[in-house]
Amino acid sequence: MGAVRHMVSNPDSTSVPRTELWKTARCGGCARKVPALTAQRFARLAGQGDGQDLGSRYMADVAAVELGDGRVLGLTVDFITSVVPSPVHYGRIAAANALSDVYVAGMVPRFALSVACVPPGAGTEEFADALDAAAAVLTDAGCALVGGHSVVDPEAKLGFAVVGVPNATGRLLVSGARPDDALVLTKPLGVGILTSSCRAGLIDEAALGPAVEAMTATNAFLVDLVEGPLGGAVHAATDVTGFGLLGHLKEMCVRDRLGATLSPTSLPVLDRVWDLAAGGAHTSAFETNTQYVRDVCGEGLAALRPEERIVLTDPQTSGGALLAVAPEALDAVLAELPGPPGSAVVGRLTADSGRITFTG
Repeated sequence: MGAVRHMVSNPDSTSVPRTELWKTARCGGCARKVPALTAQRFARLAGQGDGQDLGSRYMADVAAVELGDGRVLGLTVDFITSVVPSPVHYGRIAAANALSDVYVAGMVPRFALSVACVPPGAGTEEFADALDAAAAVLTDAGCALVGGHSVVDPEAKLGFAVVGVPNATGRLLVSGARPDDALVLTKPLGVGILTSSCRAGLIDEAALGPAVEAMTATNAFLVDLVEGPLGGAVHAATDVTGFGLLGHLKEMCVRDRLGATLSPTSLPVLDRVWDLAAGGAHTSAFETNTQYVRDVCGEGLAALRPEERIVLTDPQTSGGALLAVAPEALDAVLAELPGPPGSAVVGRLTADSGRITFTG
């Protein structure tokens, strides 16, 4: 997940297996995204606003396209470099990651096209294993892999363009959050810190087990939740990926002209992440993700402990859903969410538009 920066030493660290796909990645997973402020500029070309336009499409996860006959299609594309040593895990993560944007929009994935950048030589066979594993995840999701495009590339990249349709209620989750909604995060944070630390030899591959479990879990539960009796209590959703929890919370707030209060002590975090972050371990996206949220966080961000800033801006690959939930239905919604890895209430939305604050 990018060049790890650290102030800790680990002379007893186990050597990391260097599979061919893993070796090709200079920076893994969603940490490889362009800086958020650059992506914001690019979004203008797709009609998603530039930060001055505070519309509901701002940096949206999915393009919801109306066909003119009452039907709507959701379109998205996502691909990643190798984020873990195992090709099979890489393929499963790439598929779960691509499907996530459709799910958090409140849509059901139907068709997918692969985006395959295939390394030559020994890496080709491993890439085939990754694609096979990804196809199985798509099949389980009821999403047909109907084609794709491949090129030769010294750095492996795998992902999918996905077409989705609205859930049975027809209600989308791109916007609609309200003041006082509870903020619920459905997966623990720290994927970027752990995968970078593994690449740097600070931890061994076995320590990635909880991160792999989190990344390979899909956000498919959202479809049943929204279509069920509690669906109306989930007002909006996004997923937490390359811009970190703070970056994607900022986007949720912008879409509905809201603010938020977060509790760093309530964050669900993977094993060993706090210790690694306290030692200064972070990905190469730390600086750009921090820059992206300074305008909404102000001095509160600087007042946090260094490890809290690192975790809050850590880029996630195939991260959890961030849900805006009606407070009166919070306990009932929490009871319906999947686990492990489990969900946590991390804060609430406020009417203080454009401002994210922190509480103990």
